[in-house]
Parts: sequence; structure tokens; C-alpha cells
Amino acid sequence: MLIALALAAAQSCPGDLEPWRRLLGAEWIDCHAVADLTTTNNPYTDPQSLTGMGFPPPGSGTLNSKYTNPTSPPVRGIQIDGYFPDSCNAFQPEPALTAKDGSPFIPGCTPPVVPGQTCTTGCHHDAQFVLRIPDTWDGHLLTAGTPGIRDAFSSDFILGDYALEKGWAYVSQDKGNMGANFFRSGSDEAGATGTPWEPGAAIHEWTARIRQATAATKALLGALAPQYGVTLGRSYVAGISNGGYQTRRAIETDFKHQQLYDGGVDWEGTLFLGQLPAGIQTQTATTGFSLLTYLPTALLNYPGDVLGLPSSVAALQAVGFNPQSQPLWAYHWGIYWGLTQKIYRLEFDPEYTGYTCSDMLGAGPSCVSPPALTVPPTDPDALYDYRARIVQNPAILARIAPVENTGNLQRPLITLHGDQDSLLPIATDSDLYAQLVARARKSARHRYYVVQGGNHVDPQYDDHAGVDSYGDTVLRPMLPCVRAALDALAAWVEGEVPPPPSHTIPRPKGASPAQLANQCSLQ
Repeated sequence: MLIALALAAAQSCPGDLEPWRRLLGAEWIDCHAVADLTTTNNPYTDPQSLTGMGFPPPGSGTLNSKYTNPTSPPVRGIQIDGYFPDSCNAFQPEPALTAKDGSPFIPGCTPPVVPGQTCTTGCHHDAQFVLRIPDTWDGHLLTAGTPGIRDAFSSDFILGDYALEKGWAYVSQDKGNMGANFFRSGSDEAGATGTPWEPGAAIHEWTARIRQATAATKALLGALAPQYGVTLGRSYVAGISNGGYQTRRAIETDFKHQQLYDGGVDWEGTLFLGQLPAGIQTQTATTGFSLLTYLPTALLNYPGDVLGLPSSVAALQAVGFNPQSQPLWAYHWGIYWGLTQKIYRLEFDPEYTGYTCSDMLGAGPSCVSPPALTVPPTDPDALYDYRARIVQNPAILARIAPVENTGNLQRPLITLHGDQDSLLPIATDSDLYAQLVARARKSARHRYYVVQGGNHVDPQYDDHAGVDSYGDTVLRPMLPCVRAALDALAAWVEGEVPPPPSHTIPRPKGASPAQLANQCSLQ
């Protein structure tokens, strides 16, 4: 194997990229031969903390623990950056991404701030993707979903590096609408009618874009396979948070007329439901079943929830939060809860605060959300009552219906969720998703592992490890379990070795931070 790796021919970018661009169906592409495609030495990635993969640990914005081992050895290969045809987003600046040597490798633009502006010439980059092919490519492909409001580079370390180490090709995309203002894109979204605000259209695009990236990549890889001495083989999909939702939907919609995947790994995917389906049981009668059913409670109970007041903790527990996770709530109030409630409520129910809102020069409440936002208990979104709103505004259900999760798995899927998650509490999310899968009679294709001590993003472990008993005895990073799940998925699909039955993965007693961040067994 080592000899084969050493003898692998160094691949190069063609002088004429037009044939590759046509195969990908892209509007624009660029290509670089890179001595190390992994984030250890790759000059062509995005370290921005709020939209990219974050600065390397222990910097801000990363999705992995600072105790995670860096990727080694280097993986030589080619990287293709590009974007698919799309209309522009007048509310999302598209900065040029700059390589480590200071040169821009993806062009950018900043739309002028004009009331009613919906398009600017040259701002067509929302459907951006990155594709990496190692010189040692073995025929596999991993497609990554995109978490949060981040871009195509956000999963580079957590998923891309691991795929490249295995000799797999890797592609990721930005869901077609990155940034905190995806809800205001309107004519930017696939299938939209051209109006400046198309409720629900942005999230509807997420499934189309991940499948588009996979289909395009497979078309190019199929043409390139002979020069790599391989055949196009198994195709997998994986993602965290909103990327986990993309993974679920990619597998739920992978019908025979366009089968793209052989399986997927869902890392705490966001659950979208308009109403609780018949036969699905929540933990209690008040437990939430979607973001909009529990986040207002977290906002309304500030600062009591952050301070740990018993009545406030009980209020959050009633809608599905794990009270043991209370030490994480201050961070989530400052970073996640307010922004998430605002942008998703604006996506599905903009009428709640007035259907039309202004850009930065217009009159009325601003519809331009910053990438981080705190929402006080006096804000209308802290008083939002989803169950009342779907009666008052039935259009909400029609907007959610096309993006709802079904559990109708067309291929094998492994779901992992931490029991300390304070953005997508497990009781409001994967506990219900597993029931959806069972309701669709697809449990034989599903494994559900509860990661004891796992929370929404692994750096939260770093904030508490060695600091308090919560970090030393409760929390743990999830990334090694997700990577173990990728290995288990491949063994399941290719070797017909089923993973262990669904269960809780216990936190190893006495394990060091380095062990917790780099080792995990699904057994």
C-alpha cells in the first residue's frame, strides 16, 4: 500500500478548464495542484470564524476540539473551486477568498446598498463549491453538507481531511445561500418567482444544491477515473447540524431515477417539521419538535436560564432542553439562540413582524441580520408562539412542507447526537427523527447513536475541560465518533458488516482530553 501511494502519479490541472467546467455544469471554476490538500498546509481554504471552517484550534469558530490531532501526512492532489449558475443575493457580501500567500482564489463582490435591490452584476457566487481529488484517489467520493450559515469550506477539517486521508475525493457546497440573511434572498433561490422575498425558498434549495454538487462531481470523476487507474466507486454523504439536515434529505430523496449515494452519516442534523406527525411521541406534552417551538422559551427566560435559576431551568427542560447542559447556555444565548430564532422565523413567518422589512437604507425594521445576534426577552421573537402562529398564518405549514424530514431512508444512514446539545436538544430532534424512520419502516437502514457528553460543537468541551467538573466528567468531543461512523458506514455498505445496534456510546471513564478528542468506538 505504501509503495502504491509513493508511486501515485502527480496529477495536474489542464491548461484549458472549459471541458471540466462543462462536465461540472459550473458557471466558473479554477484549479490548483496542491502539495497538501488537507487543512494542515492547504493555502486554499477559508479560516473565517463565522462563515468558514474557523481559525485552526485554539482559535475561534472551529468545529473541532483543540485536542484533535492535526492531519498528517500531507495529501497531494488537485483542488477545484467554482460556483454553479445562480442569481445573486443582494443582502450577502461575497468577499474574495484569499490564499495564504495573499492572492485571491475566488472572486468576490459587495452588492451596493440600494432599497429594493435584488441583483448586482457579477454577484453570482452563492452556489459555490470546492472539490478535492487526491493523487491517491481510490474511486470513493464523500459529499459534505454545510453547517449553520457557513460556506463550502466549513467542513474542511472535520470531514474533508479525513476523506482525503482515506484516498477519497471530497466535495462540499454552501447550500446555495450562505450568511445570516439567507431568508431575504428571494429571487436568489432555486424555483423562486423573482419576488424580493420568497418565504421558505432558501431552505428548499439546500437539498437541490447538495445533490447538484454530488451529481456534478460524479460526472467529472467518471471522466477522470481512467487516468487515476480506478473506477468511480461508492459515494457517501455526511454533515453536521444544517449539514446533517442536508444529509438526511439527500438520503430521503435518493430515489432510483437519480441515485447518487450509497449511505450517509448524520451528525445532529436539524429537524424540520411543520407539525408533529401522527404516532410520533415527544418526551412530554410540552417538548418541542422544531427550532421555533423551543428557542423562544430559551430567549424569554433570559437571564434566569443563563444564571441557573431553578424556575428558568425548569421552563427550558419543559420544552426539551437537557438541564444538565445548563453550563453551556450562556454561550448559546450569546451566539446561537437569538440569531437562529430570528433567521428561521423570518424564513418561514416574516409576516409576524411585518412581511416587508428594509435593507440598510430603507425605512422600518432592518432585515439585515449580523452573523451573531443576542435577542432580549422583550423582543417579539422571545414571545413567538409557533402553535398559535400556524393557526393565525396557515401559510407557514405550506412553506415548511417541501423541506420536512420524512425518515423515508433510501440508503443506509447513521445518526449521531450528543445528549448535551443545547442548540438542537436531542429530545426535540434525533429522538424524534429515529421515530420518523421507524414510522417509514426503514429502521433496518438506520443506526442511531447517542453520544454521552456530546454537545453541538466540540470546542465547547475545550472551554470546560480542566476548568470544572462539567468538562472533566460530563462533556466529550464528538468528532472521533463521527469519523468512526464513516468507517462503519463503509464497512456496512461495502463489506456487509452491519454496525452495532442503536445505543448510547458511553463517555470513557478516566480518559484524557487527547483520548476523548481522537478515539471513539461505536461498540
